[in-house]
Amino acid sequence: MFPRFGLFAMLHVTGGCESQDRRCFVQHAAHRTTKRLAAAGCLAALIASAAANLPAAEPASADSGGYWAYRTVQRPASPAVNNAAGVQTPVDAFVLARLEAAGLTLAPAAEKRVLLRRATFDLLGLPPTPDETDQFLADDTPGAYERLVERLLASPHYGERWGRIWLDAVRFADSAGYNADPVRPLAYKYRDYVIAAFNRDVPYDRFVQEQLAGDELFPESADAVIATGFNRLPPDESNASDVLLARQDMLNDLTATVGAVFLAQSMGCAQCHDHKFDAISQRDFYRLQAFFAGVIPVDAAPVAPADRQVEFERRLGEWLTGTAALRSEIANIEWAARGAAWKEKRARFPEVVWQAMATPVEDRTAVQHQLCFYTERQIDVKESQMLAIMPPEQRERRAQLRADLARLLDSRPQPPEMVQAMACQDGRNTPITHLLAGGSYTKPLSEVAPGFPAALAGADRAETDAAVVAPRPGTVGRRAALARWLVAPDNPLTARVLVNRVWQGHFGQGLVENANDFGVQTRPPTHPDLLDWLAAEFVEPTVPTGNSAAPWSIKRLHRLMMLSATYRQAAEATAARSQQAAIADPDNHWYWRFPRRRLEAESVRDALLAVSGLLNPQMFGPGVRPELPPNFSSREAWPVSKDLADRQRRSIYILVKRNLPYPLLEAFDFPDAHESCARRQVTTTAPQALMLMNSEMVLHYAQAFAGRLLADNPHAGAEALTLAAYRLAFCREPTADEIDAATAFLDRQRGRAADRMAAGEPVLLPRGLPKFLDPAMAASVVDFCHVLLNANEFVYLD
Repeated sequence: MFPRFGLFAMLHVTGGCESQDRRCFVQHAAHRTTKRLAAAGCLAALIASAAANLPAAEPASADSGGYWAYRTVQRPASPAVNNAAGVQTPVDAFVLARLEAAGLTLAPAAEKRVLLRRATFDLLGLPPTPDETDQFLADDTPGAYERLVERLLASPHYGERWGRIWLDAVRFADSAGYNADPVRPLAYKYRDYVIAAFNRDVPYDRFVQEQLAGDELFPESADAVIATGFNRLPPDESNASDVLLARQDMLNDLTATVGAVFLAQSMGCAQCHDHKFDAISQRDFYRLQAFFAGVIPVDAAPVAPADRQVEFERRLGEWLTGTAALRSEIANIEWAARGAAWKEKRARFPEVVWQAMATPVEDRTAVQHQLCFYTERQIDVKESQMLAIMPPEQRERRAQLRADLARLLDSRPQPPEMVQAMACQDGRNTPITHLLAGGSYTKPLSEVAPGFPAALAGADRAETDAAVVAPRPGTVGRRAALARWLVAPDNPLTARVLVNRVWQGHFGQGLVENANDFGVQTRPPTHPDLLDWLAAEFVEPTVPTGNSAAPWSIKRLHRLMMLSATYRQAAEATAARSQQAAIADPDNHWYWRFPRRRLEAESVRDALLAVSGLLNPQMFGPGVRPELPPNFSSREAWPVSKDLADRQRRSIYILVKRNLPYPLLEAFDFPDAHESCARRQVTTTAPQALMLMNSEMVLHYAQAFAGRLLADNPHAGAEALTLAAYRLAFCREPTADEIDAATAFLDRQRGRAADRMAAGEPVLLPRGLPKFLDPAMAASVVDFCHVLLNANEFVYLD
């Protein structure tokens, strides 16, 4: 049957899309601090850590009560099942055991072409080409599907698809968000790091440690230093007048995101008070936050073996000590002039900020660096302005001092190799962290040291501070201690959380429904033994898969899941079987068939580009800016990338501006980059249909698709064109009914195009139309290609 036209039919075709919960589960951030109190005494107390130690709030009980998520992972035995012949990987045993208990079983295996399209989109986010389809369908030798999976895992496009899933979780963006939403020009390097790490199958324990503390743990690795951009991803208000609040908001966001991404705990709910439901206290929140209290943002960081960095730090310290008086006098002279130039702005910032600004860069504490980061970008005094205000005698003295300093600069030690990236380091004099009354930074209570959530740390470590040891001189070691704990063998959550994310990526829903919250308000796992077996196998492999038994390998997880009979089963079921399953498991939580899913936003656009022959496969680099719809908001509009080929790159390389999600992606549920997204919404809305039917961009894709068809089949009739079009768009051949419907459609549209042309009206012609082809016929092919790009089958996976 000819594909049903338009997205409005999707609910009918997919049976309501399994009526599953479609919310994007995001981190709990209900208690963001919005107070803008500016009491100077409280500000000074925060900076100097001299606030009176008021009684701390009583923490919530750390007793997990045997809660499943807080128990150490134990590898369960593989269950015995009646249909042992249906077990392809140990995954199937756990799934079949649950199904058989309900009187159900797996659906038959999917057709090869269905499996090919499913696996290719799952791992690459792209459709298979006709050649790839032909090769796979023709391969009847044992292991053909296994070889397909290996080929897909080896593709560089794998990292683009699965890296995007990670970027959702860490709320990556190329801009800062809030009102001004300025672009962060180096943010793309973190995105590129993530893609490359997935392609290299960097062990997940290393992946975690690089992002939290790559500068401390792996100082010789440029990738690890770039990875610390994770700590720079929180949105921030670039023109915030209350920079103390901006600092606290950054720390709160980072703390909550670490809890959601790595531990699937709603830590943000404990920002103001003990968690209402989970065993997470407010004290836990600020103890976790203390690991990040001294983080300072940098746009360039050293990369060298630890011994070279230690020697550099020693020599630099000697040089700074020897030049301290000279530099201080220059700073005092310049500060007086700048202060006069900023006179009208002095009331905007508290005195503690001006003290930080007056301190020479090399002598600032961690908090002073943080405050200057939020302040200096708002105040720009040119040297000419400063000199104009400066008294003549000070101007002369400054010139003499700067000349003296210039002669000493040759002896200043040069840093090791530097990498330009949106990275972070820990500054000197790490500030003390306080528990905050009601989450307000103006109301510090008792001091807290870095520590792990009590319910997760185990009884022997529940109330002890984290063992923070600086990896080398010049480092603090707090983030390194947290990173090591996260990937420790006895951590109950890290492996479970990642395994659940990968499962969700393949099946559309996790074994735990909310990938960011394993708390008591989330339903327990549908297959707890399977979750724990996968987590144990992830950390300590026992089943060689794809000739690999590497621990913490995400690609091994793909193999375990995708080679299973559970993954390979069909999405359709017989009427009798569906009726039985609808009673026992109407939402398919037990996987008695493969869940039909709509493509994610990026895959919709990338498939449009791929099928039309326009896709530019170039990888990495700064974000690109494709065309925006006509009459788009002038305030938010961006300058379009000059190179057409850049505008046709994969969607992961589109600039992610927090206040301007790319319209086509936004229509198909691209997540809000201000928050961690555990699972994307899946909606069916009118703007989606209108975008595919009416947008000039999609019409352009249809023209290119038609031009590709006609260039490859210049003398073909309607049947041959239909065959080629279906192979490109749907990875299959059309049925006889579909050929008949397409032939009738092409004939009808050809007549209409001829009438419009005779009346002098414009028609859409294929891109690169050969001169010898009938324009009316060619225009009908454009219409036909446009229909296929609007079909449900194009944007859904069986």
